[in-house]
Amino acid sequence: MMSYPLDADYLRRHCRNPWSDIVVFDSIDSTSNWVKAQARNKLVCLAERQTAGRGRHGHQWQSPVAENIYLSYSWQFDQTPSHLGLLSLWVGMTLSDVLEKQGLQQHGIKWPNDIYWQHKKMGGILIEVSNLSSQLVVGVGLNVNMQNETGIDQPWTSVFEVVQHTVNRNELLVPLLDALHVAMIKFPYIDHSEFMRHWKRWDLIFGHQVSFVEDGRTLVGEARGVNDSGHLNVMLDSGELRAFGTSISRVRWV
Repeated sequence: MMSYPLDADYLRRHCRNPWSDIVVFDSIDSTSNWVKAQARNKLVCLAERQTAGRGRHGHQWQSPVAENIYLSYSWQFDQTPSHLGLLSLWVGMTLSDVLEKQGLQQHGIKWPNDIYWQHKKMGGILIEVSNLSSQLVVGVGLNVNMQNETGIDQPWTSVFEVVQHTVNRNELLVPLLDALHVAMIKFPYIDHSEFMRHWKRWDLIFGHQVSFVEDGRTLVGEARGVNDSGHLNVMLDSGELRAFGTSISRVRWV
């Protein structure tokens, strides 16, 4: 398989929107950890390999070398938006839009932060607050050219598996970084009704029976979209409609 190494100079030249810098590492423990430590706004970090990449609840993100996108960036809003809980969904929708423009279809978001294609995980998003400042650190992991990986304990896929050809990650990153920059600027001013219409388009679990774990208990119900805080609305089998935050885990189709 032809390899297209990540190229920071290429990305700096071709991205239209002004990130403070774009840095690429051959190997790093975590792109998010590195960005946090810099305490600089609008800083992008990419790596060919992560040795301690992570997702929600500290789960490890498998990171084979030079096949995928492991991306983190910092962002500081002038004022923290009251709807900050929607940011993970907003970033996920932005990524989904970019993938669609690259020719992908039938993909979407499994609440709260995973990109799926036909019930197989393709990517994920993790948002953290830096301890050194009020900056947010947004992490995006996307399986791009991965074909064989035995260390993943759930069904997965990659852009390669869907489009059936090797993808130049630099050419994918340019529109992605441009779209993320625009999305972050727009986020404080989003129209909630427009947001909900856009979310419903990418929401893969709406109307489906799902199971999930809350405080060690497994609950089952029908997913009914999200509320204004980004929490998952579920009509439980008991007949009760409840909203659940990101403290729940193991959201699965039933």
